Amino acid sequence: MGIFIFVSQAAFGISEADLKKMPLPNNRIIKITGHPQYPPFVWKEKDKNELTGIAIEILKMAFAEINVKTEIIFVETWGRAQEEVKLGHIDILVPPYKNEERIQFYKFSNKPIFMDETVLFVKKGKKFKFTKLSDLKKYKGVAIINDSFGTEFDNFEKSDLNLTRLNETEQCIKFLEIGRADYVVAGLYSGLSIVHKLKLNDSISIFPKRIIITGMYAPISLKSQWNKPEIEAYLDSKIMEYENKGIIKKLEKKYFELMNKLY
Repeated sequence: MGIFIFVSQAAFGISEADLKKMPLPNNRIIKITGHPQYPPFVWKEKDKNELTGIAIEILKMAFAEINVKTEIIFVETWGRAQEEVKLGHIDILVPPYKNEERIQFYKFSNKPIFMDETVLFVKKGKKFKFTKLSDLKKYKGVAIINDSFGTEFDNFEKSDLNLTRLNETEQCIKFLEIGRADYVVAGLYSGLSIVHKLKLNDSISIFPKRIIITGMYAPISLKSQWNKPEIEAYLDSKIMEYENKGIIKKLEKKYFELMNKLY
């Protein structure tokens, strides 16, 4: 997993000091939401209607440095979180994959801030073959509503897969456990966290072949007043700085350890 950088805000002729004084929307308050079940990158804290995770802390740090307050908004489902950002009710979404549909609603950076793996969770000991997508046609699968698994998989799903969409990763894993599904499609770490939580490590495993290894982003709504090239460039430069200083690796360690304790 790694963090990448692309453009400096200097390319737009504006310094960090200028951004601190620059008139910005909504009294310098930016609203952020994310996936409620995608640890360690972002997730809802137990017994709290709050989001936490690596992506949330990075954004909080970066905006604090230019005197911008972050308002972190918990939305109950991933599908609804995406809709709120599409409509411009919330400014930033973390951590979606980029696909053809989403670029119509969100301003994505050229490169991701994290890399992620989408995998299949299957029952241990049950015969399962997967070398190409067409192999999945004979199986029943489950996944979260509104999750994307890359353009190739998404397009194949529309006409060729028996894939049921549910509201939560935990529901999906339970469907697998009781035999109502043959596989679950999910992000590697988010899926593992639920398997650990449900104490199913001895009965559920990860199939070796990956569906996709791709980037995760923190795009801004095209309808947001924060959709400005200066803000994009600033965030890119701060991510590079945090990477170079080792801050990102410290955050990864912190939230992986927290995830393992909680789940």
